[in-house]
Amino acid sequence: MSKLKSLLSLGIITASIAFVVPLSREINSNIAIAQAQKPKPKPKPKPNPWKRLTSIWQRRTKPLGARSNICAIAPGLIETYTVWHNNPLFLWHTGVKNRDAQLIVRERDSENTLWVQKVNIADKKVFYQGQPLQPGKIYQWKLETNPSIPWTNFKIMSPNQRTQIQADLQGLEQKSLAVNSEEIAIKKAEYFFDYAIDAQNKQHLWADGLQALYEVEKPSAAFLTKREEFVTNICIGNR
Repeated sequence: MSKLKSLLSLGIITASIAFVVPLSREINSNIAIAQAQKPKPKPKPKPNPWKRLTSIWQRRTKPLGARSNICAIAPGLIETYTVWHNNPLFLWHTGVKNRDAQLIVRERDSENTLWVQKVNIADKKVFYQGQPLQPGKIYQWKLETNPSIPWTNFKIMSPNQRTQIQADLQGLEQKSLAVNSEEIAIKKAEYFFDYAIDAQNKQHLWADGLQALYEVEKPSAAFLTKREEFVTNICIGNR
């Protein structure tokens, strides 16, 4: 009798195993199918740094507008005439294709010309290359052409402020060693656009931020296009 019970028990166990094994395989197969059919999460879109810069610009109420088909932009024309760079970028926007002009820099209310540079209006920019400009002093610049644009004041920042910004920029570069030069330039521009030189009057270093975008040595075609769109929007807005 005990032998019969043993045989019956063995049969039940064998039958159970025969049932469980295929069932387990079926469950695993269904899990694999379900995992394969599960939609993969969409990759997060890459942040658009130009969008951030544009949103900063849109805090302003209106574009600069043009004078005689030339829109003078920097330095000294957006929010503050103070600049951090002592070799400032002179920047303007125009639809003129080819016209010679002179860019003149002098001390404010003085006939003492410090620097005269021949430029083509279509180039839309030139970096200062004259004798060193002194911190704390106020200067004037203009494009002399036909017709000319008025004199614009700008002031080189005092030494103590310059030192702190220099340290901030060095720290920013060290944190961005794995980033290409274009992205570093955009980070610097964003830093200057957000740097409140006069928090009460909401004055920021726009001229220096724009200069950061123009200091990239070999910008890509895409970077050049975005930069041109950004500067154009400063002058004439989205029309």
